[in-house]
Parts: sequence; C-alpha cells; structure tokens
Amino acid sequence: MADLLLREVDPLLLERIRRIAVARGWTREETCVALLEQGLFASELEVRSGFHDPEVDALADAIAALQALPDAQGL
Repeated sequence: MADLLLREVDPLLLERIRRIAVARGWTREETCVALLEQGLFASELEVRSGFHDPEVDALADAIAALQALPDAQGL
C-alpha cells in the first residue's frame, strides 16, 4: 500500500482521529485507513442509490415474484 500524506489538516479533525485511535486501541495509521474505508462505503452508498443497477432490479423482481407465489399448503 502506498504511503499517504495529508497536509494542512484541521487540528480539530486530527484530535477527533486521535480520540478514535485511543478508544479503539489502534495506531493513527490504522485509524485513518478504517475511517477512509467507512467514509468510502458511505459515499458509495449515497452515489449508488441515485443510479439504477440492473442486478438490484433483477433481485427486486425475483423477490416480488417469490412473494406473489401462493403459500405452501400442508407443510
């Protein structure tokens, strides 16, 4: 993994990162990677929700078809 250098980071943000690192028992580097991953997942979710994904549509159609089936009798 490539090194990451952040310049001119707000001191309050650095303090928040430090507090999370202490609370979790992580190094500063581990904390930054974890926070980047979480932020990316959240951002990707926001972006994805605005687009139509054919796989999501196919799954929704399959679920709707299964829900439309009559209940099994005698099981």
